[in-house]
Amino acid sequence: MNVQQVQMRDYSSVLAVFSGVKAALSKEKNDQWKWIYPNRFIHKSDIQSGTMYGIKEGNEYVAVVTLDDKQSKSYQSLVWRDSRGKPGCMHRLAVHPSRQGQGLGKLLLNYAENFAQNKGHTSIRIDVYRINEAAIALYKKNGYVEVGEVRYPFRKYSYITMEKLFFIT
Repeated sequence: MNVQQVQMRDYSSVLAVFSGVKAALSKEKNDQWKWIYPNRFIHKSDIQSGTMYGIKEGNEYVAVVTLDDKQSKSYQSLVWRDSRGKPGCMHRLAVHPSRQGQGLGKLLLNYAENFAQNKGHTSIRIDVYRINEAAIALYKKNGYVEVGEVRYPFRKYSYITMEKLFFIT
């Protein structure tokens, strides 16, 4: 399976991935992704800016991730290990529930890391909802280290911030 840049013509396919993930999270009483975030404006912006990548099966996306260098303002108060380099950021990694547990998240994670390194980034940063244990375990298993935590509006729990260094800075 190849990872490719998502095009606007595939917008409805991307929405299906996020709708599926949101429904599965809701069943687990996880309010990480609700109607307010991520929303269609964010998805369209990711696609239009060329920062969303995904894995297609047939004509439909089954997993997506956004890669850029945009950091939340909440990150400014944290003490990151990569304090002098050029960090990249990973956002909204989503695997459709029907395809979870098949290595697609790991494939997107590896793609994100290689992509960031090829763009000259010295690390990659992400924040993960505190109760999303599967995602936290995936990142830790792949060398991500907890840096701190941030809070976002309308969320019951905080987000753990994580970072993986590519180069010693």
